[in-house]
Amino acid sequence: MDRWIWENKDKRAAEENRQTISHVRLYDGEDKTPFDQGSLTVSTHRLLWSDGKQSIELPLKYIVKVESHGAKFTKSAKVILTLAKAPHSKIPGPINESKYDYIKLSFVKGGHQEAELSIKKCLDEKRWEKGVIAVQNQPSSLMGGGLVRIERQIESSRISTDQSLSTAFKDIDNLMVKGKEMVSLAERIAQKLSDVKTNGDETVELKSHLLSIGISNPVTRETHGTGTSYHKSLGNELARMIHGPLNEAGGVLSVSEVYCRYNRARGIELVSPEDVVNACKTLTPEHHGMELKKFSSGVLVVEGDNFKSIMDNLLQTIKSNDCCNAVKLSNLMAIPLLLAKERLQAAEQHGIVCRDETDDGIFFYENLFCMA
Repeated sequence: MDRWIWENKDKRAAEENRQTISHVRLYDGEDKTPFDQGSLTVSTHRLLWSDGKQSIELPLKYIVKVESHGAKFTKSAKVILTLAKAPHSKIPGPINESKYDYIKLSFVKGGHQEAELSIKKCLDEKRWEKGVIAVQNQPSSLMGGGLVRIERQIESSRISTDQSLSTAFKDIDNLMVKGKEMVSLAERIAQKLSDVKTNGDETVELKSHLLSIGISNPVTRETHGTGTSYHKSLGNELARMIHGPLNEAGGVLSVSEVYCRYNRARGIELVSPEDVVNACKTLTPEHHGMELKKFSSGVLVVEGDNFKSIMDNLLQTIKSNDCCNAVKLSNLMAIPLLLAKERLQAAEQHGIVCRDETDDGIFFYENLFCMA
C-alpha cells in the first residue's frame, strides 16, 4: 500500500478511463485496510479508488504482474497486483511503508475479470511512457465531451478487434500450411512404399498408419470442376473411403454419420452437407457396391448391396431372442436406435418379421405366417 498516493485531481494528458467497478475493497498484502466499499476506476495511466470521502491512486508504472483468484464459498473474487519498489522520491500517500510487495483488490459484487482485462490491456499499451500528447481544444459542453469520448472508445474497440482478427487468421493460415505439408509428406512416403516391393509386417503397419491420416489429395472444386462432375468425383472418393466402415456397421450408415466420417478423413478440405448428399445420390450398386436410400420416415442412409445378409442377420438375432423391440435390437446389433427402428420396418415390409402391439410396446417376431 505504500505505492498508493493521494489523488491528483489534474487528469493526465491523453488519459482515458477504461473501467469503473463499485464495491471494491483494498488489501495491503494479506492485511485489510480502511479502504472499503469504494469505486475502482481503471485508466490508461493509473488505478483510482474513491469512496466519496477520500480518493487515492496507484500509477500503473508500479505494477509488474496481474493475476486473479475466483470467488469461493465465503470469499469474494480478488485481483492480485505485484508491485515494483517505490522510489525514495515518491509522493506521500495514505501509508508510508509496507512489508508486502503486492496488494489485493477484492470485488465484493463481481467485476474482477473485467478489471483484470482492463489493467492488463492498459499495461500493454503503456500510455504513460509515450509522453504528453497535445490535446485539441474540445467543446466544453457535457454533450460534446460525451460524444467525443464515445467516438474514441468505438475507434479503440475497432482497432483492437481488427488486431485480434488479424492474429487469428494468421494462426489459421499457418495451421493450413502445416496441414498441407503433412499431407504432402504422407503422399511422398506412400509413393516410396509402393515402389518398394516387400510384404514385411513393418511395411504393412506403416501403410495402415498412413491411411489413418485421412484422404490424401482430396477432391476439390478447383481440381474437379463444379456441378455434376464434381459430385460424381466426390461420390467415387466417398465410396472408397466408407467401404470399410459400411461393412463394419452391418451394411448401413446414416448420411449424418457418413458426413462426419468423410469430413474427418478429408482434414482441412471440408465439404458441405448438401455436397455430401448430392455425392451420395451418385452412388450405384453396380459401380460402388452401395446406394442412397430414404426410409419412410424420411431418414437418409447409405446402404450396401448386401441387403439380404443384413436381413438374415436381423432375423437370426430376433430368433435367438424369441422377439425384439427397437431398443433391444439396437443394443444387440450395436447400431443407433433410429436405424434399428428403420431396419425392423423394412423387414416387416418384406414379410420377414411381424409385429405384436402390446401395452408394453411393439415387439417383432419371426414371420411364421409367410413361411407357412
